[in-house]
Amino acid sequence: MFATTLASRPKAVEDHDDDDILVIGIDFGTTFSGAAWATVEDFASDQINLITSWPGIGREEGKVPTELFYEDNQIMWGYEIPADADPVRWFKLLLLKEEDLDPEMRSNEFILRGRKMLKENGKTAVDLIADYLRAIWKHIIETINKSRGESVVDALAFHIVITVPAIWKGYARQEMEEAANKAGLLNRRAAGDTTMTFAPEPESAGLSTLCEPGRKVKVGEVYMICDAGGGTVDLISYNIGDIDPISMDEAVEGTGGLCGGIFIDEAFERMCKARLGRKWDRLSKAGIKEIMKGEWEHAIKPQFKPGNNQKEYIVGIPAEAFGRESLDDTKRQPFIKNGRIHFSSSHIQGAFTEAFAGIDALVNEQIRKANKQGLKVAGIILVGGLGASPYLYEHLKKKHASAGIGILQSGGMRPRTAICRGAVIKGFIDGLSAGGVISQDSLAAINIEAPIKVTSTVSRFSLGMSYRSPFDVSQHLTEDREWDSDEEVWKAGNQMQWFLKRGENSSKKDPIRHSFYRTYRKDPGPRFQATLFQCEDEVPPSRATASVSQLCDISCMIDVPWNKFKTIKKSNGEKIRKLSFEVEMVPSGASVEFAIYIDGRRQGEQNVNVVFQ
Repeated sequence: MFATTLASRPKAVEDHDDDDILVIGIDFGTTFSGAAWATVEDFASDQINLITSWPGIGREEGKVPTELFYEDNQIMWGYEIPADADPVRWFKLLLLKEEDLDPEMRSNEFILRGRKMLKENGKTAVDLIADYLRAIWKHIIETINKSRGESVVDALAFHIVITVPAIWKGYARQEMEEAANKAGLLNRRAAGDTTMTFAPEPESAGLSTLCEPGRKVKVGEVYMICDAGGGTVDLISYNIGDIDPISMDEAVEGTGGLCGGIFIDEAFERMCKARLGRKWDRLSKAGIKEIMKGEWEHAIKPQFKPGNNQKEYIVGIPAEAFGRESLDDTKRQPFIKNGRIHFSSSHIQGAFTEAFAGIDALVNEQIRKANKQGLKVAGIILVGGLGASPYLYEHLKKKHASAGIGILQSGGMRPRTAICRGAVIKGFIDGLSAGGVISQDSLAAINIEAPIKVTSTVSRFSLGMSYRSPFDVSQHLTEDREWDSDEEVWKAGNQMQWFLKRGENSSKKDPIRHSFYRTYRKDPGPRFQATLFQCEDEVPPSRATASVSQLCDISCMIDVPWNKFKTIKKSNGEKIRKLSFEVEMVPSGASVEFAIYIDGRRQGEQNVNVVFQ
């Protein structure tokens, strides 16, 4: 689904031609992050520029570690961090509230370690993300300046697309926006305002992978995008409605969970600790990093696939772990010989077991939902860091071969960079037009045709407002009966009007609008306020029950003076005022835009405030 962030429509970049736009996509990941960019001219010629050169490393890499290290009032990030440092990691996951984590995840070592690092550094998760975004943003701009020239880039208006997990709650996305602001990404430039939108990670991956050169899709086929990243695994399935250009609808409600690559790393680290015992405690931070980064993450993990039971996977252990003890221990498996652990294929396979079980459950649920609707999944496309794993490819291929489901995987850097590439595509075909920065007509005028588009999404929860209805004893509960002294009638309070129900397919071309009214005894002032609610029940209730929770408060300026409100005369002669209005919901990427209409006029478009609960 789109997400739960609520916002006014982004203000259009002023005084700029449509071809003076630069779109920058940022894939801010749990363990690794990436970036890509394109000008209008680039996009028109099917060119999206990847950033593959990073400070602190000589080779090209599609992504940079999402890590920070603070020392002597300096901030180091990514590959700059010294080998013997203990960097702050996994801080992306710390945006989630504890109640939004599974019980076992709340006590997970990665989460506990991350929260400890927050306290040690005296920072919040937003602070850490802002520090990281500030660093990567500086490098992005320096890279683009070197490529195109600083004077050229200075004349371009920026539109930023940051990708977020589809399973994230609205408050987490709002805190991401706060971090981006704090990092200076939205600072005003000579070229005008910088605009920013969010995009769900699996949707961005789908946009980039389904229109890759050589990828052939057919009308009616369903493709599942499995975005297997460092922390989260998000799945989204698309039904191909048209080709040339590709048009697709989200087929079924997406799923996701915390079963990404870091949990495989955690399992491998536990294996090493269990085998080394007290020797592990003698390792320095640099020694542990040598094992986990050099031996595991850069060597065994990305290349491993089972099958050869005779093959050994040898992990060198720094000498400091052994002290004066023998470098050999063959009393139990895995054997330690000459200071190296000799893992068998089955040992390594065990590190993947729990995470793969989580992925299997997510994939099976998507297939089940598709089959229930009479749809057949034609293929599963793997993206993300873990998506590049040959073991995951072979694992899913074996699981689903009998059902005729193909497992597809790009080569080289493409699985790792699919999300930031897709963010750029989405910036042109969706975010810009939604924000009024580039209209679809303007895109056509400068000969840009979007190669792919998502025409509708499926809601992962119900979203609505509470209201009072004339009381009907045959429809309403007695406990909801309350007297309305303004209208002098009995009303049923606590009723719910749902804009969108869980599982419904929502087209961005068809905004959803409902009518309401309020009565007032005195001037309410120029700001209009409303509360939005959400519910994750399969079928949302008609009244606010325990499963209905407050999502956020939204307020905006209204341009209707008090004396223009409709006057109502009560039986005692007292006069009150009535304001009729419409609330419109427009799904857009990773946000839900809400607008208030009075007498057909959109209210407060440039002055909307949203506060999540």
